[in-house]
Amino acid sequence: MAVKFFSFLAVVFISLLAVGLILPGTWEVERSLEMPAVPEQVFAYVNDVSLWDAWTDWPEAAAERFGPPTGVGAGRSWSDPEFGDGVFTIVESVSGERVGYRVEVEGGSMITEGTINLDRLGDGTRVTWRETGDFGWNPILGYVARAMDRLQGREMEVGLERLRDASSP
Repeated sequence: MAVKFFSFLAVVFISLLAVGLILPGTWEVERSLEMPAVPEQVFAYVNDVSLWDAWTDWPEAAAERFGPPTGVGAGRSWSDPEFGDGVFTIVESVSGERVGYRVEVEGGSMITEGTINLDRLGDGTRVTWRETGDFGWNPILGYVARAMDRLQGREMEVGLERLRDASSP
């Protein structure tokens, strides 16, 4: 009886791994929020790595900023037991309109690319935050990639609400 049970578990485990290998490791998440601040006010918060602390959750252990204080080349690196080792770098900056960034975790084994677009709405701004990522061919992370809209989407919603509060007049 025990042999049949363990054989069944082995088949289930191997099947889950096989399906995980077939699942793509790529993901895409997008969230938007209207804010009462003009694009230039919001841009100040998304173009300055030090101001990301006001509206995003950063790893706290051994974090260091590098490059210029704002714009292309500004970045932050960290080494954190929960988040792993990573590097965040602003790779695009169009004043009052858009900021693009790249996040590499564990030496580039997990890469996230993001954009934050600012569209003027009268006296306010529609902020659209989009991220794409690639977990590679890890059979377990293939399952995680399927859940990223829910998991990362919630983090982005919270971040956008904090950005609205921080940048509002």
